[in-house]
Amino acid sequence: MPCELWRFPLDQYLPAAAIATLSADEVARARRFVFEADRHRFMAARAALRQLIGQRTGTSPAALRFATGRFGKPALATHDGLQFNLSHSGATGVLAMSTRIALGVDVEVVRPVPDADSLAAAYFAPAERAAIAACSANTRDTAFLRCWTRKEACLKAIGIGLNLATAGFDVGADADTRRVEIATADGIQRLWLRDVDAGDGLVVSLALCIDRAPAAQPSPTPMPTPAEESCA
Repeated sequence: MPCELWRFPLDQYLPAAAIATLSADEVARARRFVFEADRHRFMAARAALRQLIGQRTGTSPAALRFATGRFGKPALATHDGLQFNLSHSGATGVLAMSTRIALGVDVEVVRPVPDADSLAAAYFAPAERAAIAACSANTRDTAFLRCWTRKEACLKAIGIGLNLATAGFDVGADADTRRVEIATADGIQRLWLRDVDAGDGLVVSLALCIDRAPAAQPSPTPMPTPAEESCA
């Protein structure tokens, strides 16, 4: 696989030296969280991101500078060849890195999703909705969250985030590996999509960009973020 994947806890003690690597903007963003647990997890995720990218690039974590794309996808202001994507949910963070290919990763803690039916009806493809509806009651929430993370991983990989119609492409609701095609303003983006085994209680999806072919521009439809979902 042309990438590295890292999983790390977010509720452990965070040393002052790790906090010191964060930028003033990151500290300000952390302070905007209402609950202390959320502030701690955000800072832990950003500190881990800086440490791991610093190790990969030979750069001091505090010296790393980040920029954002047109739709807000984070990127390094230097080391243009390194692609990365960070996601965190609950007490777990996941980071994907590659020097070869654009990618996206998304993690969700498995939990009850009371509004799963309405969200699926609005934002999932017909085949995805049918697959989730066919699940037993005790597996339906996991199937929904798996489909959600697969959608997000694909959109994060192509740098569009949640600014594209999501019912127009099918990622499946099971754990199979598949190719996905997404119509964007710049053409048909082809991706390789798979689930990652991160342990019980988590669903993690990874998407890698393959290539792009010309296509017509799609109609954008914003996609909301479900409760407790958090991505960098």
